[in-house]
Amino acid sequence: MDELNIGTKIENEGKTSQGMLSAEEFNNLVNAIKALQKNNVDSLQAKLTAINNRLEELSGIGGGGSSSEEIAELRKMIDEVAAGALVLGTEEGTAYDGAAGASLEQIVRELAGGGGTMYSVYIRNNLDSLGFATQYGEECVLDFSFISQYRDSLDDPYKPTGELGICTVMVKNAKYTDFTVIRQMEISSGVSVKQDVSEWLSAGSNSLKITVKGQNTDKSTAPVTYTVQLTSLGVSAPNFTWWTAFVGDITIPMIINGNISKMLHVTVTGNNYKQSYDKNIGTAIYTDTPYNYVIPHPEATGVYNVAFYLSNSDNTIQTKAVSVNVMCISTAGESVKLMCVNNVAELMTNWQDNTVFDYAVYDGQSATTDVLFSITRDGVEAYSSENNAIITNAKQTLTYPMEVETDDDSNFYVVVNAISGGIGLITPLTIQVNNSLGYAATSGAVLYINPRTRSNSQTNYKNIINEVDKSAVPVTWNNFNWGNDGWATDEDGVKILKIFARSSAVIDYRPFETEAARKGKTIEIDFKVRNAADASKDIITIAENNVGLRVSGENISMFSQSRHDGSTQDVPIDNDTRIRLTVVVMPDAYGNAGFNIVCIYINGKKNRQYDYENNDYFRNNGKIVLGNDYANLYLYGLRVYDSALTSEAVQKNYINQLTTTEEKQAEKDANNVLDGEGVNIDFDATKLLYNVFVFDKPFPNLMNPSGVGGNLNVYFKARPEKNFTVNDVLCEGQGTSSKKYIEWNMRYKLNGLKDASGNKINSLVTYADGTTESKKVKMFDGVPKANKLTAKKNWASSMQDHKAGAVSAYNDLAKATGIQNESMSADNEVRVAVYQEPFIGFSKSVNDEGQDVYTCMGEFTFGPDKGDAACFGYDTERFPNLISVEGSDNAPLGALFRVPWNVNKSYWAYNPDEEAFQYNDTNCWDFGAGELNADGTEPLSAQKWIDAYNKVYVCSNRIRPFSGTLAELNAQVSTLRSAGYEYWIAKAGDANLYNLYYFEAAEGRFIPSDTGSGQINLKTQLKDYLNSDLSAFTAEQLNELFINARKQLFRATIPAVFDIDDAVFHHNFTEFYAATDNRTKNTYPYCFGTSGSKWRWRQDDLDTILPIDNQGQDRKPYYCEMHDFYDNGQPIWNGETSVFWNMLELAFGTEIIAGAKKMFTAMESLSGQSSGTPYDKVYGFYKKYFLGVKNYFPATLVNADAKRYEIAKIAYGNGSYTNDTDPITQSHGDFFSAETAWVKKRIMYIMSKYNYGLFSADGTDTVIVRAAGDLIDYEITPAFDMYPAIANGTSIVQGARTKAGQVCKMTIDLGGSADQQNAIQAASWLLSIGDWHKKNVSGTMVVRGKRLTELILGSKTDSVAISITGLTLSDCGSMQVVLLSNISTLQGTIDFSACLNMRKIYADGTGLSQIKLPEGGGLELIEYPAGNKYLTLRNFPVLTAENVIIDQCATVITDFFITGCPLLNPMDLLVSILSAQAFQGIDHALKRIRAVGFDATYTSNGSQILDMLGTLTDGTYEGLNSDGLAGEDPYPVLDGKITVKANTYEDTVNALRERFTKLTLVIDGAWYIRFADNAVKNIVVNNWGDGVGITKEQAAKVTTLGNKFQGNSEIVEFNEFQYFTEVEVLPNTAFDQCRNLTNITLPNSISSIEGGSWKEHAAFRYCTSLKYIDLPSNLEKIGSTSFFGCTGICRFILPSSIIYIGEQAFNRNVDLGTMEYFIIKSTIPPQLSNANSFDHTDNCPIYVPDISLESYKSATNWSKLSSRLKPLSSL
Repeated sequence: MDELNIGTKIENEGKTSQGMLSAEEFNNLVNAIKALQKNNVDSLQAKLTAINNRLEELSGIGGGGSSSEEIAELRKMIDEVAAGALVLGTEEGTAYDGAAGASLEQIVRELAGGGGTMYSVYIRNNLDSLGFATQYGEECVLDFSFISQYRDSLDDPYKPTGELGICTVMVKNAKYTDFTVIRQMEISSGVSVKQDVSEWLSAGSNSLKITVKGQNTDKSTAPVTYTVQLTSLGVSAPNFTWWTAFVGDITIPMIINGNISKMLHVTVTGNNYKQSYDKNIGTAIYTDTPYNYVIPHPEATGVYNVAFYLSNSDNTIQTKAVSVNVMCISTAGESVKLMCVNNVAELMTNWQDNTVFDYAVYDGQSATTDVLFSITRDGVEAYSSENNAIITNAKQTLTYPMEVETDDDSNFYVVVNAISGGIGLITPLTIQVNNSLGYAATSGAVLYINPRTRSNSQTNYKNIINEVDKSAVPVTWNNFNWGNDGWATDEDGVKILKIFARSSAVIDYRPFETEAARKGKTIEIDFKVRNAADASKDIITIAENNVGLRVSGENISMFSQSRHDGSTQDVPIDNDTRIRLTVVVMPDAYGNAGFNIVCIYINGKKNRQYDYENNDYFRNNGKIVLGNDYANLYLYGLRVYDSALTSEAVQKNYINQLTTTEEKQAEKDANNVLDGEGVNIDFDATKLLYNVFVFDKPFPNLMNPSGVGGNLNVYFKARPEKNFTVNDVLCEGQGTSSKKYIEWNMRYKLNGLKDASGNKINSLVTYADGTTESKKVKMFDGVPKANKLTAKKNWASSMQDHKAGAVSAYNDLAKATGIQNESMSADNEVRVAVYQEPFIGFSKSVNDEGQDVYTCMGEFTFGPDKGDAACFGYDTERFPNLISVEGSDNAPLGALFRVPWNVNKSYWAYNPDEEAFQYNDTNCWDFGAGELNADGTEPLSAQKWIDAYNKVYVCSNRIRPFSGTLAELNAQVSTLRSAGYEYWIAKAGDANLYNLYYFEAAEGRFIPSDTGSGQINLKTQLKDYLNSDLSAFTAEQLNELFINARKQLFRATIPAVFDIDDAVFHHNFTEFYAATDNRTKNTYPYCFGTSGSKWRWRQDDLDTILPIDNQGQDRKPYYCEMHDFYDNGQPIWNGETSVFWNMLELAFGTEIIAGAKKMFTAMESLSGQSSGTPYDKVYGFYKKYFLGVKNYFPATLVNADAKRYEIAKIAYGNGSYTNDTDPITQSHGDFFSAETAWVKKRIMYIMSKYNYGLFSADGTDTVIVRAAGDLIDYEITPAFDMYPAIANGTSIVQGARTKAGQVCKMTIDLGGSADQQNAIQAASWLLSIGDWHKKNVSGTMVVRGKRLTELILGSKTDSVAISITGLTLSDCGSMQVVLLSNISTLQGTIDFSACLNMRKIYADGTGLSQIKLPEGGGLELIEYPAGNKYLTLRNFPVLTAENVIIDQCATVITDFFITGCPLLNPMDLLVSILSAQAFQGIDHALKRIRAVGFDATYTSNGSQILDMLGTLTDGTYEGLNSDGLAGEDPYPVLDGKITVKANTYEDTVNALRERFTKLTLVIDGAWYIRFADNAVKNIVVNNWGDGVGITKEQAAKVTTLGNKFQGNSEIVEFNEFQYFTEVEVLPNTAFDQCRNLTNITLPNSISSIEGGSWKEHAAFRYCTSLKYIDLPSNLEKIGSTSFFGCTGICRFILPSSIIYIGEQAFNRNVDLGTMEYFIIKSTIPPQLSNANSFDHTDNCPIYVPDISLESYKSATNWSKLSSRLKPLSSL
């Protein structure tokens, strides 16, 4: 195609009013058209030519101008081109990434006039190409971005809209012959979208088309089409251990796909090295078993890249190359340091955690090494991490939590390097950073602790680093376990500071050291509390005394000096869930002088506020203390600001703390509701994201209470087709108690307005589709039309979910449990509770400039009004006798069925203005029942309710006897009137005996209880249920009889009037949700008035539920029941004395229990969860109905609503607003964490009451045993209030209602069974199951109890009856103490590895062979059984050697593994085992040893310790690797330090140093002499040593041996005598008669061996075993008989220094023929006292120096031996 021939245009003065183009715009259009010509679209040439021709015409019109009509024509032509499904090009300047095509389309569309907002939307491809190949089994990820921009003028640059878009992915291939939608998803604009499409690909060519439609702009992008070739060929090496340095050939286990003929191509490159290999694989595939391809070693040390791919036989198809870097070394153990990296990130993202690359390091024989990682931006260091404990030859990952402050959102680059000893280990890597997301934290922090930058391998791992200025903050670590705690990761891989139970960190930073009350303060803590044995204990404190911040596993408390009221200042929280806490101290809040507040945010939302006075203060010296003894703490981050952050800043930090980009973007998008200034809630922005209603008049409120007429607009975010407008609607306040608050609920009443003449004005409803109606409005599908709508502000229930969630739950549960009424049978939409959804309310007004101004009125729940009969769907035309009655406020007696309704008395009257029956002028029953009687005094249908009321009243259990007359009763009226009872006369013989009286306030006295049928006499009334003779009973006994009879009467009569199933359901629902206003106030009896119709109950105003009371305070405990009281004596339930509900409980208890179980079953069914326990599903039900509403409102709106309470507080303070409740105490935000924690416990409690789920025979969290005998007692201690339960076989035994921490004693009747299964239910909610050592139970005991803290089964002091054979623990994370002592039947292995809080284990006296412990924790003591063979202790920072008791098993231990136990010296334990097994010789039981991380110091026993350890060098022991497995280390692993401050044996130290290269030995002492003979050693050490040994220095100080060895027959050798260098004279008693001495080396210092008598003693007399003696070189004298009787010596060598030989010196006393010779080296014949010195020496030769032979022969006494004298040269 020839290039278009279009010239450029000279600039004119912009665009004319007719829509002329500027030169720049015209030229942009030309360039875009030129770009399009490069696309291969059918008929594109012709289309472009036509456009080209028209452009040429336009370029010649008056300076390039063009009319709007001409532009319109051109735009039409362009639209046709755009509709051609362009295949985008790949060259720069083409529509390669969608931008050029979008530019063309946008320019043309903006030409006609240029007015209004202009949008540009397109798709940007982020891959290298739009066409590529992929292979089976691999991901095929498309990477693209949705770009959405706008501008208000052609002169402005485009700006991001920030909108979401609906992305559509279509595919066309062999499977899908036409483009078919395979995926639709909501995506954010401006971010990279990665979509794996591999599952939709077919073999061969695949076309994938992407389009996006903006949700706000409603604009669609031009499509972008990717072409993907899917081949059957595939090669990968997922199991290749590239991180191990290769010393030999490189074997790569390849997974190869594609059963065609194929070639494998491999290339290895390195420094000055490149080698390629091709291998014909044939048609074989290798999927189950890999193809092991062997690459020859490059024979040079270095880092090499190995790349490989497959091709078909003719190389026309190639797979993507797999590239991996490896380390190679020339020789094993080579002393060189190498590092290789793989999987390098292509793009990192600012303000999130990034995986930079995987890496491995080789460093000779070192097991760990050091690397300094640095990341710089523009040469400035952004991150640095010095690590000195990186494990070598192991796969590691470098992660970087990037938080780089920038001036704008432009992308940038960083350089990543790795250095060791100043030398680079890798070539620096340059990586681009996506900086468009903008998730920065609020600036200005003074302290920032960020675990994401830390690891235990860093050299400064024991420092707390303030990331603000990189300074080290002083910290004290207590009992810290750096083996698996410290800078670690949580279960999701998120980095944390992990502080285990029993450990703590005391950070010497004092946030409140400077006064916060006047300057402000913000503290942010991101944390999680795990495995809390006691969640009530503080685990984070920044406080002193009672001032400051305290956080436990279940509560947050922030107190000032003057304010410490937990009920209005604390925030309850949930544990085992991540909490982002922010505490803000804000003086003069929002510019209001003297209005000082503390705000507590949970996850970015205000959950509590309170005010403090100007003279109050928070100053304290509390350090930051993290950790306690009862739970694990995960710290994700901590920030401190010396100022008060705004809600917007807190929310910004919350987004910064979120983990993933998706989470951050979702939260940011959800809060995009502020105006351009970021101050006010913007109507248009809110309407795009949420349900909104708008009323065009000010909302009525306490200050402006009058109703007002106006127009209502309702907008549904997800259902815009349901939007509607109501014109001429009356808006007025709704509710009774709600109208006491400063802001009201709004009721919108159709046809509620009247004109000036008093005529009704018809409202007009207009729906989105243009249809209209006037009487009612259809607001929701599945919900009837209504003529009144109520927007509930829910002032006392700020979390908003109570009303909407509870009424929906009530309605759906009623239907699910089979509750039906007459109208339900005819219409599915009929309800028994109102329906509402969350909305944001706005008031609209017009300013002085005529512009609409929208004021946000906050969060509401909105729907049909409860007072509207139509809202329930009841057809009043079909049921004209429908009666609907509402209970009244404040539970007057008449609403409690506690006074008779006598129509003949004036106490009861109907008030038409109030539309209510009143008792003594107090509203009791609001009566929406249609027509009044002729007198207008009461509804026609009232009698039906009055009759039903009286049937209930006459069954009241609130009766008491009075032992006196009626006059006497009234004489005590002042005392008895307030007791709340009716009294019957119990005085025998009295005329009024058994008559019943009630206190009538209108009369001021007790009068007959009379419903209009006469005085009630209990004996008469209840005659069918009583004995005829009552005289035998006391008054109190009679009262019980009367109450029981009335219970029977209620059961007999009420079912004819009330639907009992319906009432039971109402009761159970009300109890479960703690709906404390709904026994009397917010409940509705109704009846259809037809024959056989019964009274039923509806619910509304379910806002006083869960922990929130009627004043909006979180007061109610999770264990509250209907007859419980607060500490002040006030009943928790409004209507606690209601006769109907009390009698229902008494008379229909069995039905209530069955109904509760039925309700729970329905909850499970409605939860939508198909798996999990009943508890999980019931909680899922709560989440479904409540949390959806709670989560609906974003933080920005929640916090804006919280400010409304603060404004109310200001009004409250200045007296312009009064209420019985401080408004600021009613603000709870979403109350998410507090409420979910409460509900979890509430579910447990009510389940326990009704033996459901966890507390049924089918419960899952149990303690199971086999019991025998008649009776068995259990003592159960719950962690929470409950009714404990035990399954005895298939039946359930329920315990008494028990407080948390108290003991519930339960006795189970086994009926003499020899084998009955008992299961203690809901063990995860128990602390203890008591002491079992005397229980007759057997078999395998199974314990599953998350909160159990102790398991006492055996006894150390008492006889044991329990005979279990096995013990299995599951989910016992809080277990602390297990006592199994002396259960001899207990066998096998017991696994405590998941019991992370274990402290003490006693297993002595059991038959266990192995105890598996957790890999770290607070273990304090363990006592092993006799059969235990494995000693494995990892990371126990408080465990000491004396508390590892192995007395019973030391001789059988085979495996010894200890690491990370700083207080436990493993050498002591190891030596004790070696000592215990010493008698076993080389067949010792101990085989495998690993001891790491010790630092032991020894003094007096150091030598013995080293000697014992020295036995480990004999080759009979091997090592264990870091995982505790044998086979890798041929020798024991001793990695630690031993310091000996004592004398030791040098040979042992040398042997240890040679064998154990990781063992550091520091010897502070001299070398002991190693004695080969222990008998010699003992004599020497005890006489001249230190009791342990003797050093050379000590030996050298000995001058005489005396007689210490004389006659000793045990000593065998004494060559060490050579070190006694101060001994000059060897006494004649020295070794006399040492008959077993075989050899000895005398020190050269000896000059004289003293003689003696052969009959008495001499130095070596009768040393008959002596074989050899090396006489000292300085010896001069050998005394008489010195060697007499030494028959074992064959040779004597006398030194040249010898000058005297005594008589019989060498006389052997017998000739044996074994003496070989004597050598005398002296040239001068020594004095020989007698020739008999050589008697009995077998006449052996005596060799003397040649030159002295003659002298010897002539010398005295020598001459007698001349025949034996020989020249030395002849030897």
